[in-house]
Amino acid sequence: MGGFFIYLLMKQLPINSVSFLYLEQSFRKWLFILGYATTTTDTLPVHLREFFHYLEQRHITEILLVENRHVHGFISYLENRASDKTGAGLSTSSINKMITAVNAFIKYLNSTGRHFLDISPVRPAGDIKIPSILTQVEIQLLYDASFETGRIDKAIGQRDRAMLAVLYGCGLRKMEATSLNITDIDLHKALLLVRKGKGNKQWYVPIARKALEDIRVYLQEGRGWFFDQHDTGHWYNQRYGHAFKRKIQTDDEAFFVNGKGQQMKNFYQRLHLLRDKAGIQQQFSPHSLRHSIATHLLQGGMDIEEIAKFLGHSSLLSTQIYMHIQTEHNGELAT
Repeated sequence: MGGFFIYLLMKQLPINSVSFLYLEQSFRKWLFILGYATTTTDTLPVHLREFFHYLEQRHITEILLVENRHVHGFISYLENRASDKTGAGLSTSSINKMITAVNAFIKYLNSTGRHFLDISPVRPAGDIKIPSILTQVEIQLLYDASFETGRIDKAIGQRDRAMLAVLYGCGLRKMEATSLNITDIDLHKALLLVRKGKGNKQWYVPIARKALEDIRVYLQEGRGWFFDQHDTGHWYNQRYGHAFKRKIQTDDEAFFVNGKGQQMKNFYQRLHLLRDKAGIQQQFSPHSLRHSIATHLLQGGMDIEEIAKFLGHSSLLSTQIYMHIQTEHNGELAT
């Protein structure tokens, strides 16, 4: 009950800054398009109100005025602040929830280019993990690096670019990309069918022009090379001294195939290779590319409803205030 009581009080905290009110709503939408649960998208912005209230009490009403010392000062304030209910100090759980909200908000600011705070606040137990989000420049570096990975055979680079087109350009989850079949892609209509989405849902994803071209080239040129490479070698029976021909079962319908002509599942290895060749320092996963395209579309001014449909989300936030974040990076997405 204590935590819920504090939650209700924070929800009623007055925020006067138009900028902070806007950021609270924007932060909520960002969490939503990244696919977090309703409880997370509802509670984190409310816990963030405590931070905004703290800033306003110190006459800071614009996010551009916030510095590292203000964030650290807020954490010290929480550790010494009395509970409105008991008069005693805040519980560790309550403090951790507010620090978690600030951590996530800093990630939002840095990822969307609103403001950059180069700090690493204390990570409390239960802190939510937000995958790394790449910039559009870094996405282009990955794309450029795919031409280096194709030196053994151009088909490898073609598959890497198709992988970027699906994971980033179409925003698919790793398992959705793994399950993709060649019949799920309609090159003429520029549509991709997600058959095995989260919650067993199905939906169509529009394919952008550049991504469509990379997918087409891989399908028509590169994919067949992997079937030609698969091993049909021999195994030896020691007891009888005979060598037997071994035929490896291929996955003829799979869109992504490995060197054995079987369904490709290890996207991490390919992305790590691209990352190293691109000279990108931060670690990231296939899901990071999904979060990256969602953030980039948001930066580009796309309505949150459209982003939600694009990503296959089944529900929307109750609020219908759309955010339009201006960014330094304009132009067509790399894939």
